[in-house]
Amino acid sequence: MGTGGSEDNNLPIAALKRADALAALLDGPLERSDLMETLDVSRTTIHRIVRGLESKELLVQDGVEFKLSPFGETVAREVTAYRRRITAAQRLQPFFETLTDRSVELEAGLFDGATMTESKPTNPYAPVARFMELLRDSRSLHGFDTTTVAPIYVEEIRDEILGGMETDVVYLSAVVEEMVETYPDAIANAVDAGQLTLSTHDDLPFGLAIFEDRVGLGGYDETGLLSVFVDTDSSEARDWAMETYQRYRDEAEQLDALSSDDV
Repeated sequence: MGTGGSEDNNLPIAALKRADALAALLDGPLERSDLMETLDVSRTTIHRIVRGLESKELLVQDGVEFKLSPFGETVAREVTAYRRRITAAQRLQPFFETLTDRSVELEAGLFDGATMTESKPTNPYAPVARFMELLRDSRSLHGFDTTTVAPIYVEEIRDEILGGMETDVVYLSAVVEEMVETYPDAIANAVDAGQLTLSTHDDLPFGLAIFEDRVGLGGYDETGLLSVFVDTDSSEARDWAMETYQRYRDEAEQLDALSSDDV
């Protein structure tokens, strides 16, 4: 007997329990034998599944086929999206474990299917290598970073950032000070040419890199080493990244144009 639109507290658990069946039926009606084969279950089990979904008004029988009701289609889509978000969160666990600042709301589902690069004992710099790969393929870089080591100490990063790439990045104050003190002429020339914009903010949550075609998240270990880098070409993730970056960019203090005589 259906619930008639009233709240059914057992529905979420029941729908999640039968998520595979709901996902299979989202593709269209199936006969009992086809549903059995798709789910790889016995006749007894498929009977129990069908009866349970029918009792929740998620499933209807149309001749020899079973199909989702309009309500069932909605529930199936929600359950599928929920499982996708949980799976994405599980894959992002190494990144989440690096966070000490929980002030930024990050929806894991935005990074569903993202590329995950972790530091390994045999390749501790794999995340940096992935970042460099994306940097070389991009004509621009926007974002912010929590690293306490000036990134342009890495020669290839320095060459890209100071070599004409459009760069607008927010760093910790100490990092910018080190960059300006160590490479005064190069920084001054890039800033004065409008190719480089540096800003300072002392309350950054993690590393965020917005490339021309992809978006990346960086997490650091206790030594300051980039230990995990997650990147995606998702347009939804890019929208979130741009909004998050702009919020911190608006709060930051921009480094004004300078000459080497000023440092």
